Amino acid sequence: MSDKALSPEDAQGVLFDEVYLPSFVEKCAKLGVTFPDEESVQAALETTAMLKSAEAAEHSNLAKSAAVDLRSALGMAPKQDPAVAAAAEKQAAGRARSNRVRGAVDALAAAARQ
Repeated sequence: MSDKALSPEDAQGVLFDEVYLPSFVEKCAKLGVTFPDEESVQAALETTAMLKSAEAAEHSNLAKSAAVDLRSALGMAPKQDPAVAAAAEKQAAGRARSNRVRGAVDALAAAARQ
């Protein structure tokens, strides 16, 4: 990765390519869903986005909606006992240790503050 700060668009691309997409395909495979080609993956992603949008519409509060999306993306159940939640958070923190992912998150945070 270069020393240059990522643009918000590039940062989103890094997070999508290195965090979301591999996790999505892995979770689908665990459920027995495989994709024969890139077009099938894209269709599944679009369907998932529509389902998430419909779910978010049920939540009037933006913070609640964001929390639901984050829990879903991290594979966390909506409500967990503290020990299970701590284990899931530890696993999620491990995913965020990549310098490239950390840089992408920092770039998006900086863009949000502007």
